This record gives sequence, C-alpha cells and structure tokens, in this order.
Amino acid sequence: MSAVPSLARDGQAKPVKKPAAKKSAMAQHRPKKVRQVQARRQFGVLALRQRGNAVSVMLVTSRGTRRWIIPKGNPEKGKTGAEVAAIEAFEEAGLLGEVWNKPIGHYLAPKHLTSGKIVQCAIEVYRMDVEEVLDDWPEKGQRARGWYALDEAAMLVGEGGLVALILELNAQLIRG
Repeated sequence: MSAVPSLARDGQAKPVKKPAAKKSAMAQHRPKKVRQVQARRQFGVLALRQRGNAVSVMLVTSRGTRRWIIPKGNPEKGKTGAEVAAIEAFEEAGLLGEVWNKPIGHYLAPKHLTSGKIVQCAIEVYRMDVEEVLDDWPEKGQRARGWYALDEAAMLVGEGGLVALILELNAQLIRG
C-alpha cells in the first residue's frame, strides 16, 4: 500500500494509508498462477546384446526403491548425452560397448529423491550395443542387474514411457 502524506496538528507530515482498491468480480474468480516446474533432464541407455536371433536388454534396479529401470544419469559439463549414457552403463551395470550418437527416444518418469520428494525427469535414451560385461563395476553392491528379452523387460519396468520405448524397439527389430 502506498502512503499519502497528511498534516498533523503540529504541522508535521504524517503518512495516511490509502484504502485498498476493491477487486473486480473477474479478478476475484481468476485462478492463481501456477509455477511451471521444468522436468529435470537425464540421459539413459538401452543396453542391448544379440545372441543368434534373440535380442536382450540389461535392466538394473534403482538404489532406493529397487524398481527395474535402465541405467541413467544427469547431464555432465562437457559431455554429450551419448557419453553420459555410456558412463552410466559402466557405473550402474558394468557394461562396455558402442553407444549410438543419436537418441532412440525420450520419455518422462518420476525420480524418487532421498528427501522423499518426487520430481519429474525427461529422459533422453541412447542405444548401446554391448561388447563386454564386467564382473566388477562401481555400483555392483548397490544394484541388481539382469538381461531380459525386450517383451519381458517391458513388463518389468514401471515407467509407461519406457515400456512404450522398449516395445517400439522390439517391433522395429521384429520387422527387421
């Protein structure tokens, strides 16, 4: 509120508050602005191996909730999405291989923070053709890992966008 000077009995200026303007009927019913929160960006990897005609994907468990997910991580300064995806495949699953430079898809998923808060993440997914599976890797004691056929993996992961991405890749591979 702005103050308007008024003269007191002693001739000194004294602030007087202006009455607040009434809101119009439209303004009273206008919804409050909701702050849009941008999703956090992450890079993930669909790590594939082929044995004969069978293609399988490596899934890992999340550290907190133990859900089946793909290796993924946050952007790193000076690194491309494909480079981050390769690092995460190594750290979370002990995988080495060739990561494609162009993402094969994107999806949105919740991230469960240790504080108990859940934030939305936009995950850009890269394909990796696995060349080597290590027996020892940085997060070995923190996660389980496993190879699954694509259709089976789609049933294990709980993130709808990831399910769709895995099923689409499976359909592409079947079509040849």
